[in-house]
Amino acid sequence: MSDKEPLFVSIELSQRDGTVAARIGEGDIVETAAIQGDRDKDAIMPALEHTISTVGGNPGEVNTIFVSVGPGSFTGLRVAIATAKMISYTTSAMVVPVETALGVVCADLESTKTSIVVSVVKQETCWLSVVTKKPIWRCEGRLVNISTLHTYIEQGCVLYGDSFLPDEIIQNCKDVGVPIRTLQSTATAIMNVGRTFGKENHVDPTLLLPIYPREPEAVRKWKEVRLRSN
Repeated sequence: MSDKEPLFVSIELSQRDGTVAARIGEGDIVETAAIQGDRDKDAIMPALEHTISTVGGNPGEVNTIFVSVGPGSFTGLRVAIATAKMISYTTSAMVVPVETALGVVCADLESTKTSIVVSVVKQETCWLSVVTKKPIWRCEGRLVNISTLHTYIEQGCVLYGDSFLPDEIIQNCKDVGVPIRTLQSTATAIMNVGRTFGKENHVDPTLLLPIYPREPEAVRKWKEVRLRSN
């Protein structure tokens, strides 16, 4: 691999079906499933090594890492962030965080100019991401009350959600003719969006953090245990 052909890798572990991808220069992107859930087996690094080898690269020559930073699976995001940091520390690769909603929209070949991505629905709140892709990709995300979601839904857009999408929002979309599509991002989509970013989007790996809309349940329980022990 020459200096003119950088090796790019991408990690998307924010959802149930994780994937990793690799590409050399302007060559084809190769994507591989990265099965999660087995705590006794590291599936991520073998998947990355296989993918990099398939495109003809060397794991020690990674130039840029694109990583999906959520919101999404607490465990998946932690693994993705830790993996991206480790690769960057050992190869000096640049790190580019990409909000998962951007990957969701990019993965849909029929996405519209403006899209709404609803994720991590819990009780009365959810994470709302408004994604626009022209003239450049932008994502504005925030935690909102579900009762206010209808104010963002308008004709001409598409809403992406999962099985936890509230019934009232589904009905509201039907009323105004807004299609609902499955919330699914891929490592290929994360890489494609990330490569449109400028150098100002690169971050120091020590500053790479996932997006958690709420305090993780594991952290909350840990704090409760500490409080009781004190």
